[in-house]
Amino acid sequence: MKKVIVFLLILVPLISFSQNWQIPEIDWEGKTETENNYVDLLKLKDRNSLIVKIGYSSYWIKGQNLEFIVYQNDGKVKRFVVYQPNSTELKTKVKRKKIRKKYFKYYWNYLKESVTENKLKIDKSKLNITQKDGKEEGTVQSISISDGANYHFQICQGKNYIAYGSYEPKVYIENEYPGSEERQKLVDLMNGFERLTEKY
Repeated sequence: MKKVIVFLLILVPLISFSQNWQIPEIDWEGKTETENNYVDLLKLKDRNSLIVKIGYSSYWIKGQNLEFIVYQNDGKVKRFVVYQPNSTELKTKVKRKKIRKKYFKYYWNYLKESVTENKLKIDKSKLNITQKDGKEEGTVQSISISDGANYHFQICQGKNYIAYGSYEPKVYIENEYPGSEERQKLVDLMNGFERLTEKY
């Protein structure tokens, strides 16, 4: 009897943990010919992990500052901070950031919410509109932004991917340019994942 109780005490938490945290079905945007290179960059053993990449690049950064959140098939979540320089002469810096096991659920919940609430569906054709109708009929208005930041978001698993990019979306949102709604969706999506990394 004792053996049965011990067995159940060990087995039940394992089953519930693995059942709750499964990579959800995603409606992918496209497929690459080869597996994404982040698996090797981050030295992941689970090659079918779901990888979320949030990044920013600008002239001043001279590369990309990236944050990776990795959802593994065993229910674990990993986090990495990466600096990827533009120059091939410079080395990419990868730093692992620890997430405590008790916080995994928050990462999984936001991923599930992003899928079920269609937060991953953004019209990319509207993310970089830089002109709008002027006040006078027949005129066009545009903003000149020098040395702004490019926002990069990607989610991938194996050869499947969804990727978005937008230049200084907040400026165009504030100035009510066409595509502001889609830009706001991207900013909110990225902020949601970033809040997790800041809090947990």
